[in-house]
Amino acid sequence: MTTLTFTEKEKRALVALIQEQMDTHLSRFPYARYPVYPLEEWKRLLCDPVTVTPTILKQTLGWTFGSWQRKDLPSAQSSVVRSIIKLWPEFTEKMPSESASILQFWEERLTDWTNGFQAVSFLLHLMRPDHYEITDSHRLQAMYELLQTINHQENDRSLSHSLLDLENYSSFFRAILPKFSFGEHNRIQLDRFLKAYGNRHAYKNVDSSYTTSEPHIWQFSWSDVKTEHYALEKITLRSNADVLFACLLSLLDEQPEVGQKLTIGQVVELLPMGTGGICNPASFKYALISLFGKQKGRDYFTTGDSSIQQAFTDQANQSTRDMKFYSKHDSEQIKVNPKYLK
Repeated sequence: MTTLTFTEKEKRALVALIQEQMDTHLSRFPYARYPVYPLEEWKRLLCDPVTVTPTILKQTLGWTFGSWQRKDLPSAQSSVVRSIIKLWPEFTEKMPSESASILQFWEERLTDWTNGFQAVSFLLHLMRPDHYEITDSHRLQAMYELLQTINHQENDRSLSHSLLDLENYSSFFRAILPKFSFGEHNRIQLDRFLKAYGNRHAYKNVDSSYTTSEPHIWQFSWSDVKTEHYALEKITLRSNADVLFACLLSLLDEQPEVGQKLTIGQVVELLPMGTGGICNPASFKYALISLFGKQKGRDYFTTGDSSIQQAFTDQANQSTRDMKFYSKHDSEQIKVNPKYLK
């Protein structure tokens, strides 16, 4: 079977369909689960599979399963990850040269090929990014549904968990990619849309007001961060809450006056999950609670009502804390402590 081909009319129809729904689906994309910043480094490492460590394998496979930085994967996915790590020395020793042989190697050894296919597809993308796009069941489902919508001649194809899926998807993706107008973000935006569109049914019971946003600052380094108006050296602690505060000051640096008229809700909006590379949901939410309190002597904000900060401190100190405590105080007025102004 040959891979997919498209007429110019079909490409235009697909692009029109996608652009019409782009904002809707990206507004719910789980950015913190799929940060793009580690990908280039992983591609560099996977160029030489022999040197790839179990830690790197665990990170990359955690990413494709949407559990970037989470401690525990669902059991089926976790089992696949463990198997791949265990079999990696055998794989690198044999190191098949053809993509079909690579897939065959893993399909013969992984008992759960549904999850196994997703993991191996991602590894193939990292090893051979010029040949394959990031592919998984959600992205493939999106492609096949879109092909049906435009009545493409191959609209009766379905998931096969084979090399043909990877080739079809990469052909589809690259046929329409140049037609978008996101500039250097074309690939990222199209990839995210297809992931979200293929998984849209997961949100059918979610409140319609639920939205996500991409972090302004993905990566953070204490040695590199600099601001014109804020004295970052006065931040002496180095936990996640302190990273969030430094990120906030970096964002406010161009408009320091805004820091004197904030609400807790506005701060939370400026710091979506994933900010500063903090992508683990529990760690991130705990950091947000700590940010607004006085735990460990923190004094990042001033408020008209000191009991608010005490309430956040109490929450941070509880083992059974309300992880969304900050959402109950969205409208509370706060100011960046003048101590941190230069």
